[in-house]
Amino acid sequence: MNKSKPNILHIKHSIQNISEAELLQRCLGEDRNAQWILFNRYASVMLGICNRYANNAQEAEDMMQEGFVCVFNKLGQFRREASLKTWITRIMINTSINYLKRHHKVKWDHDMDAVANDLEYSNEQLLSYDVKVVMTCMQNMPDGYRMVINLFAIEGYSHKEIADMLGIKEATSRSQYAKAKAYLQKQLVKNGIVYKAQ
Repeated sequence: MNKSKPNILHIKHSIQNISEAELLQRCLGEDRNAQWILFNRYASVMLGICNRYANNAQEAEDMMQEGFVCVFNKLGQFRREASLKTWITRIMINTSINYLKRHHKVKWDHDMDAVANDLEYSNEQLLSYDVKVVMTCMQNMPDGYRMVINLFAIEGYSHKEIADMLGIKEATSRSQYAKAKAYLQKQLVKNGIVYKAQ
């Protein structure tokens, strides 16, 4: 790979003009400028995804860096069955999950007792709340809660798919999701985002 510093002005211009097909071809040819273009084109979105799984900003940065290493290592496997953004997103999600498994002892809480039954928001409402507050609440969750609520409520995976991804039972995924919503409900009430029914 060319070790010289990329021409930043050229990169900024190219971001707006290069097609995805050409970008992929150049990246596969180990064109460092093209690799920087790909990184800069998707970095902010992917960092946002990693932030939803991470405990803090530094973890999110680490997840994203690991994710992009994986992206470039596996780029030759991209078959264009989905968009490049979707393909990279899947890698970031898997990288984030593997990072948490590797660096944290994830506890899977099977107990459904004390799960709130008066949850006052849907998944669509969750996405409409103040992003910074919701992100802070989610980062304070136990890792198991956070992974499942992200995968189910935001990414749209089924509990069966989540169980397969995380190596847990489908019932465990359901209980984690219910408890994650109850946890988030309490935090949103505490922050004045939603109000508990009287």
